[in-house]
Amino acid sequence: MDIAVEDVADRWVAAWTTGRTPDLFRLLAAAPAIESNLDPDGDFIELLTAYAAALDSIAVFSRTVIERRAALIYDCTLSGETFRLAEFLTVNESGLITEIRRVYDLDAVERLMPDLLLGTV
Repeated sequence: MDIAVEDVADRWVAAWTTGRTPDLFRLLAAAPAIESNLDPDGDFIELLTAYAAALDSIAVFSRTVIERRAALIYDCTLSGETFRLAEFLTVNESGLITEIRRVYDLDAVERLMPDLLLGTV
């Protein structure tokens, strides 16, 4: 069964932005490749949900899907400041995410959410 990448991306966004951890795990393939410029050695799901919980709002600014890949750019708002997060997903034909790459605005995280950098999420 070939699951649409758009649908998987939408479910992924809905799950991480609302802290629905079980839904996140259901969308991940076994041993997905994960790269992030924020705490690469930490628990990715814990960091993901802590990041979302710390923000005032998260909105998808741009979504591009080409073949089995989705590129998502988010507008993240905290304390009246808006900054960006980029995320790149690779989805297999079964609708499971096999690869995630996240690029955080580390300057904004350092100023607004220093606890995330210290690994005290």
